[in-house]
Amino acid sequence: MQKDKRWDIKTRHTVTTTKMILADLSISVRTDQYNLFKKIIKPKRSWKILDVGVTSDEILKDSNMFEKLYPYQEKLTAATIENAKKIKKLYPKLKSVVTIKAHKKLPFKDKTFDVIVSWATLEHTGNYKDQEFFLNELLRVGKKVFITTPYRGALYEPHSGYLFLHWLPLSFFRKICALTGKKFWSKSEHLNPLWISDIKNMKLSRALYVKIFKTFNFLPSHIIITG
Repeated sequence: MQKDKRWDIKTRHTVTTTKMILADLSISVRTDQYNLFKKIIKPKRSWKILDVGVTSDEILKDSNMFEKLYPYQEKLTAATIENAKKIKKLYPKLKSVVTIKAHKKLPFKDKTFDVIVSWATLEHTGNYKDQEFFLNELLRVGKKVFITTPYRGALYEPHSGYLFLHWLPLSFFRKICALTGKKFWSKSEHLNPLWISDIKNMKLSRALYVKIFKTFNFLPSHIIITG
């Protein structure tokens, strides 16, 4: 998984008022997704859960929403490609924080966790083969999964900030990003948005249920993957 640097002020991006407003909207969306997680997964207090894709960057309030909302942090392990110590400092009640490497096997035995969750991380794990590998790793170490990723069929692409352009062939979309000062998002290793058909065409170790999540119950915005 590649580090998501979209909010890194020192490098490519500046947090704007618009992004802060969108972050407030995202809090509502992720809270609704968390409620859907509870409804579908029905987690028990004793279950061991792994959250893959946690960040130490909390400039925007919608970061690490699962850690903020899940009441049993002592049963929660966080996995990150960033600085594990910073995340542990942010959430000292977590059972542990583990550093992982992009495109490498997760450092856990098969079925270590009752549930694996991953929130808006899949789109940053590389090309389709990389994403397939990532999903299979989540399936290997977890008995159940709950995964979210932005839907390529949504009107708005939240990383580039463009409307509709991500519907074009990705080679065109990436050229537009590169030509308009969004070179970071022009790389497949940083952003590879998905249709439902992309996931269904992957060779996964077991069947998954894939559905569209609709913001405000009518705007398609995310893909939810469970199983």
